Amino acid sequence: MYSREIGHSRVKNIFKFASSKMGTVYTVESALEFDTCFHLEYSPTIKSFEAQPFGFKYDFGEKSLPYTPDFRLTNNQSQEQFIEVKPLSKTYCEDFRARFIQRKIAAEKLGVGLILVTEEQIRVNPILNNFKLLHRYTGFQSITPMQLTLLKLVQRLGLTSIKEVNLRLKLPLGELLANLLSLICRGMMNTDIAAQEFGSQSQIWVCGE
Repeated sequence: MYSREIGHSRVKNIFKFASSKMGTVYTVESALEFDTCFHLEYSPTIKSFEAQPFGFKYDFGEKSLPYTPDFRLTNNQSQEQFIEVKPLSKTYCEDFRARFIQRKIAAEKLGVGLILVTEEQIRVNPILNNFKLLHRYTGFQSITPMQLTLLKLVQRLGLTSIKEVNLRLKLPLGELLANLLSLICRGMMNTDIAAQEFGSQSQIWVCGE
C-alpha cells in the first residue's frame, strides 16, 4: 500500500474541507468529492472517515496499476469501506467500468469493500444544503444563556416547530436559527435533515427524548 499526496494542479480544482469529526482538514480533488465530505461528516452511521487514504495495486491488462480511493470510512459497527466518487456521466465509459471491477476485486482481497457513488446520491436536497448550513456553525463551543433558554423551552415542549419557539421567545428569526444550528452541531438538539430546508417550519427536539 502507498500514500498519495494531492498538490496544486492546472487541470484539477483543489478543495479543502475542515472536519470537526476527525479534527483535521482534508484536501480533495473535485467539487463532488467536497460535497461528499458533508455527508461523511454529519451522517450518524459513520464513525470516522479519511480522504485520499492509503492506495493499493490492482491488476488490469496484464499490468499492476496503482489506485487510491477517494475516501475510506468506518461505520458504527467498525466495518470499513472504500468509496470512489465519480460524475454519473463518467461511469458509462467501458474502460472505467472494467477498471472499477478489478479495483473492487483488489479491495476485497484487503478485506475492505469498494463502492461507487455519484452525484445522484450526493447532491440530494434538502439534505446537502442542510449539512452545509450546519457546517457553518460547527466549532462554536461555549453555550450561551440564550441557548440554555432554548434547550429548556424545547425540552418542555417536546417535539415542536421553530415557528412555535419563535412565537414564544419573539427573537429575530436569523438569530434564533443561528443558535439552534449551533446546538444541533453539538448534538444537543435534533431536526430531520431530510424533511425540508432548515427554517421556521422545521421541527426540532432535544436529543435523548
